[in-house]
Amino acid sequence: LHKFMNWPRNILTDSGGFQMVSLLKLAEITEEGVTFEHPDTGDRMLLRPEDSIAHQNRIGADIIMALDDVVSSVADDPVRFRVATYRTLRWLDRCFDAHGNKET
Repeated sequence: LHKFMNWPRNILTDSGGFQMVSLLKLAEITEEGVTFEHPDTGDRMLLRPEDSIAHQNRIGADIIMALDDVVSSVADDPVRFRVATYRTLRWLDRCFDAHGNKET
């Protein structure tokens, strides 16, 4: 990524969590991760916290974001916020483990 961008400094990458909000009508959030549906083909793809970390490591990111369960900023649902907060904490543990595992 550094070479492609011709950028010798740190690069921060995103986990893909924001896409959960922008593609929520095409996504299902579970404890396992986020399953997205391709808008044209209907193919389904699961993004797990471990996958997000592996992809960011693979491209050589310096500052890596953990996959989080993002809630829309216009949501008014305290239960959903609570569920998302605790799921994000569990996913963070999985992200830490995946980052330390050179196999992922």
